Amino acid sequence: MLELIRGINLRVLNIPSSTEITHLLRKQAQARNVPALLLTCELKLKKPARQKDKDFHHNVYVVLLSDAVAKHPSILRLNPKRDPLKPCVYVGMTGLPVDHRFENHMNGYKSAWVVRKYGVRLMPELYEHLNPMPFEAAVQMESELAEDLRAGGYTVTGGH
Repeated sequence: MLELIRGINLRVLNIPSSTEITHLLRKQAQARNVPALLLTCELKLKKPARQKDKDFHHNVYVVLLSDAVAKHPSILRLNPKRDPLKPCVYVGMTGLPVDHRFENHMNGYKSAWVVRKYGVRLMPELYEHLNPMPFEAAVQMESELAEDLRAGGYTVTGGH
């Protein structure tokens, strides 16, 4: 099969259209009795330059967790100065819409165990004003938001 394709003599042509290139390939294939299916590859067109607004599609989010999560020693170790009157939360970041990411957590798809087991609802009042942002900013904002909430007395998990 490859021997048939190698036998075709192709020259580097300055042809702007991939349709014209495909047409020439098929014409040469017919002249040499090469099955047309072997040459039905499409050329990739150059992708347009990325727009700035598409780069700002990452979000940080906060999930309210059930108070039962505070019974886990690993959670308590992360939050030595927690205020028992303030809620337990999970802080994360995503390139997906936040509600879709929360559904993924709850359905067990790429989920944090604490959200899958103890997740109650999203808390947009804590993160909505920050979104959207570029990936690098979201990575940094995730940890800063977790630190700020922890300093404010929240019991925080996530926020890597």
